[in-house]
Amino acid sequence: MVSYSEPVFAKLSEMNLRGEMKHSRYRGLALLFASLVMALTPVLSQSIFPDLPGASDKIDRFENEIKAYEAKDRTKPVRPGETLFVGSSTFRLWPNLEKEFQNEHAVNRAFGGATIDEINHYANRIVIPYKPSRIVFYAGTNDLADGDSAKDVYKDFLEFERIVHKALPNTKIYFVSVNPGPSRVKLQKLYDETNSLVSAEAKRSHKFKFVDIRPVMYDSKGRLKEQLFGFDRLHMNKAGQDLWEPIIREALARDR
Repeated sequence: MVSYSEPVFAKLSEMNLRGEMKHSRYRGLALLFASLVMALTPVLSQSIFPDLPGASDKIDRFENEIKAYEAKDRTKPVRPGETLFVGSSTFRLWPNLEKEFQNEHAVNRAFGGATIDEINHYANRIVIPYKPSRIVFYAGTNDLADGDSAKDVYKDFLEFERIVHKALPNTKIYFVSVNPGPSRVKLQKLYDETNSLVSAEAKRSHKFKFVDIRPVMYDSKGRLKEQLFGFDRLHMNKAGQDLWEPIIREALARDR
């Protein structure tokens, strides 16, 4: 994980040594700020920002989260036939997801800032054992931010579909269209290419559904609605989640 606190603290220390911070009040405030940044960086990096590019190349970097889910399952087993939400932090940071989709019997097993490779790696532990009737899938954005091409994301998702349907041929899969936050809008072309590939495959193969949430994320001039995102300009706030909810629910209702 890239640390943002060390360069900040080093710079402040250098400025202090040079005598550039002459006023004791400002010096104290600056050192307090640096200390807070140093203290909070590990927490933020592991919880809110696990999907920053360059975080880790280890396929098992979220092993602890998977083990926590498995421990939870031993205490309260998931019944077969539920609706499984799996993916990255967009779902993980949706605090009331299971409650809001309680009529769909939702089980949220999103983790970290997962890539599709990582979801595939853990599919036999947090997807297949639940024997869900439906899977709502949202991932691929971190893959693109890490340098994958749209075709890479497309192929990795098809591998997920293959893994699921080999074990659970009757499980329905819903791919929620990838959408950038303001901090990643420069990757918009890659997001569009990914959605085009996946939606075309959904129409061709009929092996999964494509759920398009993009219409509610942009204004009439085609600009991303930044007010739907939190302070990190990456993850949605409740206003954004409230717009996604009826779209996902309607897609699920069509297949009842």
